[in-house]
Amino acid sequence: MSANASLLVEQLWQLKRLVDRGECADIQFVHLNNLLREPNYRADVLRRAEASGSEKVRKLVGSIRDQDSGMPLMANTGPQYIPEAVKSTPRKRRHLIWLAPLVAAGAAVSVGFTALEPQTIRISENITAPATWEGGKTYVLEDIMFVDNTTLTIEAGATILGENGSALIVTRDSQLFSRGRPGQPVVFTSAWPEGARSRGDWGGVVLLGNAPVNQPSAQIEGIPASDQRGSFGGPDATDSCGVVEYTRIEFAGFEVYQNNELNGLTLGGCGSNTIVRHVQVHRALDDGIEMFGGTVDLKHILVSGAADDSIDWDWGWRGRVQFAVIQQHADVGDNAFEGDNNGDQHETTPRSEPVFYNVTLAGTGHGAKAHRGMVLREGTGGHFHNMIIDSYAMEAVDTRDEVRALAAGKQLVFSDNIIATTGTMGSRQAEQGADDDDYGFDEEAWLRSPENRNHLSISSALHPAARHLTAPDFRPRIPSRDMPATAPPKSEFFDESATFSGAINPKNPGSWLEGWTAFPES
Repeated sequence: MSANASLLVEQLWQLKRLVDRGECADIQFVHLNNLLREPNYRADVLRRAEASGSEKVRKLVGSIRDQDSGMPLMANTGPQYIPEAVKSTPRKRRHLIWLAPLVAAGAAVSVGFTALEPQTIRISENITAPATWEGGKTYVLEDIMFVDNTTLTIEAGATILGENGSALIVTRDSQLFSRGRPGQPVVFTSAWPEGARSRGDWGGVVLLGNAPVNQPSAQIEGIPASDQRGSFGGPDATDSCGVVEYTRIEFAGFEVYQNNELNGLTLGGCGSNTIVRHVQVHRALDDGIEMFGGTVDLKHILVSGAADDSIDWDWGWRGRVQFAVIQQHADVGDNAFEGDNNGDQHETTPRSEPVFYNVTLAGTGHGAKAHRGMVLREGTGGHFHNMIIDSYAMEAVDTRDEVRALAAGKQLVFSDNIIATTGTMGSRQAEQGADDDDYGFDEEAWLRSPENRNHLSISSALHPAARHLTAPDFRPRIPSRDMPATAPPKSEFFDESATFSGAINPKNPGSWLEGWTAFPES
């Protein structure tokens, strides 16, 4: 079966599922065999679905029509009311019934993999033995899938589609090797067709490890406490959760339960030998990337259009970050950074104390949704240098709780940064009474202190294209000679030559974002 026919079959199955969920007022039930076998029946269903369906249904109908040649997709061998069998069959195996006539008889796959065709493989069971997902192929996650006590390798150019309610969770003592390349990224995205995708269509990617966290019995959000596969943390600061490089994660973050969504990428207790480089998280329903403890480092990171915080950390994360871009969207989102130590015991150790160099936070100014650049609270430390924080309607940095001692002890440092066209900077009155959530700490005096060498500007440091939703440009508009940047530390991790502000070198005509990032609206 051709790639177009395979995609059409998958889309028609999605249409049936939407009808079953009541998203089409004029259609109570769809006979799937007839939908595949009878072009006239299919055309009638599409017409009624377009007229009375939800917005997602209408988008799906449009995509189906683009693929549909008006020909039968199954041999007409007489009545086979497979939909009745589908209704009474466990969800994970339903596709085996209705796809059986469509799959080549000789297709051989591993346990838990069911082939739609040689290039599309459905993942219906957990990964419990070493597995490789090949480049150029598409893998469909049907549910929350665990990589349990083994390794999963994903080759460059592979595409992973997440169905509603699905996620990929790599348990402690397992590893994920998602190895894309600049022109062939690994792409995790929604199983919905282009034009019908949205935030929260599926869960996201979770990596769990054995590095220190400051929360007893740490358990990742969304996994019951009774399920040990959700636990993480341990004594090994050099632990490795694997490699994630040249990888995009799109439209993730479904709601596990009320007000609790999975993130695009979650790193729980991952150690310093974990490699996370050249990773984009795009249009996540919750946070873009969240670290729960551990010592994992991040390099060349892009978070675009997160509906909550873009980068979030707590429970003692002590990693390093260099070259990160945060793009806020005007209609959604909260903070670019939200940093915590431990909400129950603010002084618990190991204390969160990440180190950031060369970061661009691109806000949207006074848009539909007001944002903050950074919220630092609940005892977190941190070191922030060579940053551009631009166009945040509320404020660049909001410190809360016990920060005075952290700043005095150099556990919280903010220096050599550019703050531009942000909030009420320069005119904000000191917090008083109930608004004094950091015990009288004067954030503005701290930011303006001569010893911190921060540059405050009333003009934007970024081009207007930094806010473009589908073709952004994050290069700074000011020359490097006017930047208050400092040399990053000497180490195997940091690029010591990055003596400029922000994530993009203003002297280079291109950037590290080219060739593997994308900004689809749906």
